[in-house]
Amino acid sequence: MKKYGLIGYPIAHSKSPLLFQAAYDNRPVEEADFETAYARFLANYEAVNVTAPFKGDAFRKVDIADTISRELLAVNILCKKNDRIYGYNSDFWAIQQLLTPYKDKTRRPRVLVFGCGGAAKAAALAALKLRMQVMVANRDFRKVRDFCFTGGGMIPLRLEQAPQYLAQADILIYGLPLHLDLVDSLPQNLRVVVEANYKDPCLMQACSDRGIPYISGMDWLREQAISGYRLMTGIEPDEERVRACCAQIL
Repeated sequence: MKKYGLIGYPIAHSKSPLLFQAAYDNRPVEEADFETAYARFLANYEAVNVTAPFKGDAFRKVDIADTISRELLAVNILCKKNDRIYGYNSDFWAIQQLLTPYKDKTRRPRVLVFGCGGAAKAAALAALKLRMQVMVANRDFRKVRDFCFTGGGMIPLRLEQAPQYLAQADILIYGLPLHLDLVDSLPQNLRVVVEANYKDPCLMQACSDRGIPYISGMDWLREQAISGYRLMTGIEPDEERVRACCAQIL
């Protein structure tokens, strides 16, 4: 029987292991050292889902990475195929699925992304591939500048510049794990807010108060689980079962 794993550290605080065990009936691999976790993958698993902080380490191990993973320099899916290690990024495919309903044939929606970590980068690239106008704001301007220049077509912003662009945005993607005062006043013109953090969301209540559509981190996790299952097993997932699992562990 094929075995599938989940590697990351720490993961005890995350809901990913619960969802993973429900989908694959396998236990996560929690190792502080990536090389140890990777060795366990090689020895025992057909494929693994990789969570923080190992997505960059995983990318450097693959023999063949898909185009999206090469643009992000990160993978969160490792699969063995034909004696080679393949890498994919299901974070990207998950957020692209969530953003697709907001495409506009008459104009390019303006997207403001807060953060430049793995999830935020995947979201920014997904929006760009959907032909949206993408701006990325981050405290470390050098990091966001390098990412935007590598991805091409995205506008890097210093964090203090973000409020003026937020007022013009159609879509806000919040990829930070902490609350920033500058998002306390969300503009009513936002078509949707997407937040990566499902453990301690910062913007859910504000969106509810203002009647702004809100996509939660659990929605993102659900879509990541669906696309990840397809990539790891080659089998179409039971999407209703995944949704039920997400609702149960929320």
